[in-house]
Amino acid sequence: WYQRRVREGKKKKGEKKEKKKKGKKKGKGDGGGDDAEEGFKFAPSTFIPGIDEASINYDDIWKNKDESENFPQKYDAELIKELKRGEVEGEIRVQVDDLMRQELKNLKAAIERDKGKKGKKGKKSGKKKVAFSSVLNSAHPI
Repeated sequence: WYQRRVREGKKKKGEKKEKKKKGKKKGKGDGGGDDAEEGFKFAPSTFIPGIDEASINYDDIWKNKDESENFPQKYDAELIKELKRGEVEGEIRVQVDDLMRQELKNLKAAIERDKGKKGKKGKKSGKKKVAFSSVLNSAHPI
């Protein structure tokens, strides 16, 4: 049935081409690709990207894993650790970034104070010069 239908479709396309050739000549702006646009075209599927992602996920995690001895289907502790490790790293990264920004502000403020002290050389005060390492230690207590 399908082969007969395909042959009939080819005959119809051939007949249309002959009619076009007899009817008018093709110009530059005619487009010539009308035969390819005939027929039904499927719209791109919205499910294909999800299926591809699931296939990649399967290949990465489960394809080479030997589950023959895991008959009761117990959880895989290493798999759970890997998943949770990514979540925890993300949360910690946000906290560390915030602490680093605060420390950077403190260092910039300390440098500005030191520049301000160097600019005023009129009177000498009885204070000692503050070492850079002591500024670091006082800015962020451990």
